[in-house]
Amino acid sequence: MLLLCYLSILALVACREPSNDRQPRPTEAALVSRLRQGPYAAAIAAAKRAIERDPNSAVAHRNLAAAYTRDGKLTEALTAYQQAIALQPDYAKAQTELAIVLTRLNRHAEALALLEEVARSTPDYPWAQMALGLLYFRQARYEQAVAAHSRAVALQDDYSEAWYNLGEAHLKLNDYAAAEAAYARALAADSTVAKYRHGLGTALYKGRAYAAAIVELQRAVALDSLFAPARFNLGNALLRSGQQEEGRRQLALYNELEKQEKLLVGLRTSLIRMPDKAELYHKIGALYGQRRQYEEAHLYYVQAIDRNPNFAPSYHNLGNLYLRRGQVAEAMSLFREALRADSTYVLAHLALGNALMMQKAFAQALVSYQRGLHFEPDNARLQRGAALARKFGTTGQTQD
Repeated sequence: MLLLCYLSILALVACREPSNDRQPRPTEAALVSRLRQGPYAAAIAAAKRAIERDPNSAVAHRNLAAAYTRDGKLTEALTAYQQAIALQPDYAKAQTELAIVLTRLNRHAEALALLEEVARSTPDYPWAQMALGLLYFRQARYEQAVAAHSRAVALQDDYSEAWYNLGEAHLKLNDYAAAEAAYARALAADSTVAKYRHGLGTALYKGRAYAAAIVELQRAVALDSLFAPARFNLGNALLRSGQQEEGRRQLALYNELEKQEKLLVGLRTSLIRMPDKAELYHKIGALYGQRRQYEEAHLYYVQAIDRNPNFAPSYHNLGNLYLRRGQVAEAMSLFREALRADSTYVLAHLALGNALMMQKAFAQALVSYQRGLHFEPDNARLQRGAALARKFGTTGQTQD
């Protein structure tokens, strides 16, 4: 019975999700090799091969730049975009994406000049108009933002993101009716996006239509429970409608989420200055893990390993994500890789021991716990795990 309870606890920690049995499981070496190459290695390699075949292909250079951008390698992306545009000066897509990279690098004046030129030279390209509107909005030039987003939706009537951004600009100008109308058009195009619901709810709240605002803001948090601004406005709308307890609860949730958001913003800003620092990617991954955004956490841990193949904490945390999905073999491979990178990393000894206990490999689990205790003799979790592994290994007790 004791073994069953212990394994149940470990299973709860793993919190299994259905695995895709149609996909073959990689070997340990293949798994580690893939992780060390980074999440966008295949796209980067494919674009480079295309450039080798045709060095004058602007599309191939743009594809390489886009892959670099997704991987956070903005300096490399900048060079590749410039090469694409040098080969095809009227390449509006590459120019717009380059402007976005320049914005991420805080080179806003260059980005603005480029987007204004694209908007003039390619007036029928809605994405450039929307990107220009976003940059105007960031600079508090709200009337110009309205004009740019209006041009975008005139070019593409179902452009939900542009309708939403048009609503945001109207909201800054305190034109609540126009904002409501724009948010409604965004929702008509796509009703599943939390920020569109939040925008409409905010416009209603600003217009003092509290009951209607609460409905939209509740829909927003139902779509995305981590969307902090929706919690804030929902809390205030509830307070104004007399629902004090629930209003205070929503504001407390907002405060916690806002702290996390500020941490994420700070870490991403640091990445611009230090794009190859594995610790920053790991911290972002850990924060996403705390928020139960496991796909995002996985991505950042892999990017940390790409920057530093010997960064033990990311192997360990990534192993825990695999364990959550019930992929115990893959998790154990990652725990072992963490220990190859740093044999003193006690959390990996503990995690490996726990995974071995889940497989009822008690003797091996005991070895893992004991190795961890060598570095932290007073670690209570390691002591407890070792005692149980010793007990079950000695008695030969098993449970289905």
